[in-house]
Amino acid sequence: MREEIKSEVIEVSRKIYNYAELGSQEYRSSKLLAEHLSKHGFTVEMPYGEMETAFRATCDRGGHAVGLLAEYDALPNGHSCGHNLIAAWAFGTAVTLCEDFGMSVTVFGTPSEEGIGPYAGSKAILAEKGLIRGIDFVIGMHPDDRWAVGSVSLADLTIEAEFIGKASHLLGPDFGINALAPAVETYIALNNLRSSISDLKRPVIGMIIKEGGKASNVIPDRSLMEIDLRSSKRSYLEDLATRAKETIESIARIHGCDLRMKDLTPVYDEYISNEAIDNTLEEGLRSIGINPVNIHRISEPAMGSTDEANISHVIPTGHIDVKIVQPSIPAHTEEFRLAADPERAADALFRAIDATVVATRKILMDRDLLKRIKNEFKEALR
Repeated sequence: MREEIKSEVIEVSRKIYNYAELGSQEYRSSKLLAEHLSKHGFTVEMPYGEMETAFRATCDRGGHAVGLLAEYDALPNGHSCGHNLIAAWAFGTAVTLCEDFGMSVTVFGTPSEEGIGPYAGSKAILAEKGLIRGIDFVIGMHPDDRWAVGSVSLADLTIEAEFIGKASHLLGPDFGINALAPAVETYIALNNLRSSISDLKRPVIGMIIKEGGKASNVIPDRSLMEIDLRSSKRSYLEDLATRAKETIESIARIHGCDLRMKDLTPVYDEYISNEAIDNTLEEGLRSIGINPVNIHRISEPAMGSTDEANISHVIPTGHIDVKIVQPSIPAHTEEFRLAADPERAADALFRAIDATVVATRKILMDRDLLKRIKNEFKEALR
């Protein structure tokens, strides 16, 4: 990668790191990335998919094309998941492929992977609308505590339950309807529901009570819960969600509360990794002295969820994990946020770009390999 591109990659990553915009609010981050791609001759569509902070940036050199997935949303404690590095990786890889090797590439700017706001799970939205098109395969990236290729993930859905009661003084409970009681009971009931489901389905239920009243001497007239449901397959998740929602509805009814319930995110699918792409990414990493874990060769349970998985159900998808922290340091922590500072992560970021360029060039120049990638994808969907 040329030195001037390296400088620009760090500039893009640093600014997005400092903006630290929450999902669906990434106005400066998405605009910055789109402007830098446009400066390098990419044709930019923005907004994209009726999402103001989503975009599609295309360099058309004819022939086969790759898609790269850019993320740029932060969490309340900043870029503690390193999405500023994903954006910079997509930018640097795309510009290098387009300008240095004359290859066709499209960058998809995808808001709110963390599931915040109206564009939550934007990749699922783009996949559902058929907007991941004009390319032959896609590659995604994520910072991690190891170098790896491939991905596994749990299907995921986040819902919100709002219980509406009637306020009253604590000493006059007969005049009120306690809206906190069904939230507390729901918390217990869903924990019990989790224990009734086979571990083979990897059920996960995470809950918080976001609001439960304003004063201890007032019977609450409103409570608000957020519930994260996960399972190993979408079909299992949909069954879990149905049971959870029926449980919530019955508890609200028993307590005489009105209920407003909604999905906060689209359903995130389980991941379909494309081994042919991932093996090629592994070769690219090995060519620059990195020996990554290949998830296709190990038995590893899914630990997280991502809307990138929805993309993997509509087009062949490969993935690369980039080591920026020591093993066992999880994302969403202060330690991870500090490690995602592009000045500290620069070497790993540049190596990830180099490896992705090597792998992508090989795929785009090898018709037989591209055919194997597409055949594997078709078989996986059966």
